[in-house]
Amino acid sequence: MEKLEVKRRHMLGMLATAGMGGALPSLIGSANAAAADEEYVFLSVVTQVPFWADHRAGLDAASADLGVKTTFTGPLDFDTAGQARQLDELIARNPAGILIFPGDAGALAPGIDRAVEAGIPVACLTGDVPNSKRSVYLGIANFDAGRVGGEMLAQAIGGKGKVLLGTFPAPSVLERVEGYKAIFKEKYPEIEVVDVVNDKADPSYAPTAYAQALQAHPDVVGIGGTDGDSGKGAALAVMEQGKKGAVKIIAMDRNTDMLPYIADGTIDGAVAQKSWIESYLAVHMLHWLRNNKIKIVADPAKAGINPLPEIVSTGVMRVTKDNVSAFMPS
Repeated sequence: MEKLEVKRRHMLGMLATAGMGGALPSLIGSANAAAADEEYVFLSVVTQVPFWADHRAGLDAASADLGVKTTFTGPLDFDTAGQARQLDELIARNPAGILIFPGDAGALAPGIDRAVEAGIPVACLTGDVPNSKRSVYLGIANFDAGRVGGEMLAQAIGGKGKVLLGTFPAPSVLERVEGYKAIFKEKYPEIEVVDVVNDKADPSYAPTAYAQALQAHPDVVGIGGTDGDSGKGAALAVMEQGKKGAVKIIAMDRNTDMLPYIADGTIDGAVAQKSWIESYLAVHMLHWLRNNKIKIVADPAKAGINPLPEIVSTGVMRVTKDNVSAFMPS
């Protein structure tokens, strides 16, 4: 070890003698400055809801690790036209990379293609735009996530009875509804979906939507929520009507304002996405792509290839009363 240390000091001395002793810190400083100039922007929709907290935490962690800037933005409500306009504004800003949760895949596909053609790599998170030039999709298989939720709800209600499903009109979320329906059809023919409630992914509106549906269908025994605000909305409606325990609820995601309802038994469980790793990994992947860190070939763009995996399936976690404490904010 002593010999290695002597050699190290000798090499540093030679570099200093050659006039490079000050160049190394300068080069490191230049690299750090270049990274600090890179901005990776997450363009979402319905950004007012607490669901995005984990994505934002993942962005912050990636920013700290890589020394780059990360930004989270998008319309407060489900304004898909506004999201498409914001994408065009982002392209004009020329960030280092764009992460997108698509409210309307069809509306965003042309903008994504324009971004990529302008040299801005794009990753889709939670929802995909497969018919675009995006480099990678990171997220769950939404249909399969719906099947997981459907199985959990079926077990909670004993495999039979009338149920409500809650959602809003984003393609990825609607796929989860189809997953619920599929598992019921295959394994639980005595479960009947009597209504699909559009809760607008709006925490202020969702309780009213579920209350109205419960009044219209008083014999409902279960509710399956497919978006991040369906769980709490359903819980408040069930409690208001004095049906806690009588109406079983399976929620979606791990919103901090919803978790206490799992802890107290109002909600039986939730299907949670691994949102933190989606944004954390997406920033790293776009950073690798932007800085040509993936050495499949010397110049992927010139070769006309995408060096990133096309799809990264992040899977889901089941949150129940037994493990909900692990998901609570510390």
